[in-house]
Amino acid sequence: MSLTGLPLLALIGAAAAGAAAVTARTWRRPGRRRALTRAAALLLTEALALLTVGVAANRAEQFYPTWSDLLPADATRQHTAATRPGRLDRWLTARAALTRADPVSFAWHPPRWTSWPLTAAPTVVVPADYPRHPTWRYPVVVLTDQADPARETAAAHAAEDHAGPTVLVFTHLRATATPDILTDGLPTSLARDLRVTTHSWALVAPTGLAPLARAVVRAAPTRYPTLVLLDDAPVPDRQPAPTDLPSTETLAVLGPPTRPGDRLAAALAWACRQTPAPLGAPPALIPPPPPPRDHPPRAPHHRRG
Repeated sequence: MSLTGLPLLALIGAAAAGAAAVTARTWRRPGRRRALTRAAALLLTEALALLTVGVAANRAEQFYPTWSDLLPADATRQHTAATRPGRLDRWLTARAALTRADPVSFAWHPPRWTSWPLTAAPTVVVPADYPRHPTWRYPVVVLTDQADPARETAAAHAAEDHAGPTVLVFTHLRATATPDILTDGLPTSLARDLRVTTHSWALVAPTGLAPLARAVVRAAPTRYPTLVLLDDAPVPDRQPAPTDLPSTETLAVLGPPTRPGDRLAAALAWACRQTPAPLGAPPALIPPPPPPRDHPPRAPHHRRG
């Protein structure tokens, strides 16, 4: 029975409802052990109710997709749980077989993304070697801008050329967006769908969104140690680069060249160079025992008579 399946949720929910019904029916039953049976019935009903809520939350959020993630069978599996497959890994493997050696680009629709302050669904670009390394976790470059169909098309083409060993996420934020969408909502959902790291990401934003980018970097300096600002304002109205960023930040401000596509391509290339290489699976703390060796039988020992 699947840990995130509906049958398990229905079974535990039915058990909780049955325990509550039995408790209510036998509450007034006389006897010497009435206080003990009441306490036991209440504890059992509350435990089943909490278990029902936990299973429902796990089904919705996919904290533990399989039983092996919840109850690791050995030390090796326990310490490699961080590299368990993402929910989109199978689909990406099948898609990569059709696109051959090209990066895979798709519209990303995580659960409840429509409640995020976005004007359109995010676009994700996965590097071509992602399906070939199922134990690797990849850094992420997040590009944020207000929705513009023409610029979105240019961004998609630039991403295919500059994806490198990173996962690219294009987001189109509303003017009312707050930093938590980039520090909490998006990273949490992305970690469920793809094998990504939890640190050393890069953030690319236009200077018009510099206050938001500055707030994101301050709120999550470990996740976003790299920031790229695209200065796409007209030359007379060009906004100065923010000077109150943390001293540990890697900051680049790219001015407006002749073509907007060149600016975005340069930003992607620079941001990808600042991110580390993908992380492999961590070694097990307790190595598995070596396989037994087959020793040849010893020659019989003959006594001298």
